[in-house]
Formats: sequence, C-alpha cells, structure tokens
Amino acid sequence: MLTETRKTLESLRGGKAAPPPDAPEVEGVGEAADGRVKVTAGTGGRLKQVTLDPRALRMASHELGEAFVAAANAALDDLRAQAATAAADVVDTEALDARVEEIQNESLRQMQQITQALNDAVAKFNQR
Repeated sequence: MLTETRKTLESLRGGKAAPPPDAPEVEGVGEAADGRVKVTAGTGGRLKQVTLDPRALRMASHELGEAFVAAANAALDDLRAQAATAAADVVDTEALDARVEEIQNESLRQMQQITQALNDAVAKFNQR
C-alpha cells in the first residue's frame, strides 16, 4: 500500500495524476498565427474556448487548421504547467514523500523485529 502511495506521489510530481477535487480550477492558453487563433484549455485537458480573429478567416483552410492545432497544443502545454504549479501549491509532495518513506522504513524494521521474535519462539519451542 505504501509503495502504491509513493508511486502516486511521484506521478503527481510529474503531473500525471488527476488533481484533487478541492484543487483550484486552472486554464491554459495558447495562441498561433500572430494571435489570430487563440485556444483556452481547462482542467481535464478539454478545450473551453476557441477565439478566431476575423483576419484568421482570410487564411487558407490548411493554414487555419495548422494554426488551430498549434494553438491547442500550446494551450495544453500551458495547462500542464499551470496544473503542476497549482498542485505544488496545494501539496508539498516532497515532504509527503519523505514522510511516507519514513513510515515504510519503520514498518519494515517492525516486521523484521516481529519475524525475529517469531523465530526465537519457534526455536525455544523446538528445544523442548
């Protein structure tokens, strides 16, 4: 169980896990084509808004498509960065990870002591 907790903490640090329910709402914004295409992405990686400057409509369709993809990818990259910053503000994962490691190590020491006590009891029982 503690090993799974540590893996979860490591993934949080890497921005791979879902944010806690009480985490603040974060958004990422990306632009392309000199600001003519703007995309906003929200929590969960879903697009919230697409804004096209009227000048963008004069672009060739393939150029507009490329600009949209670039703006969306930039928005998602910004969202990941914003989410990582927000998560770091909510949870001190470094301190939490250190504490979990301490608990795990103490548990291992206690299990070794229990095992030794059981071995001693079996040895005494076998001597009789």
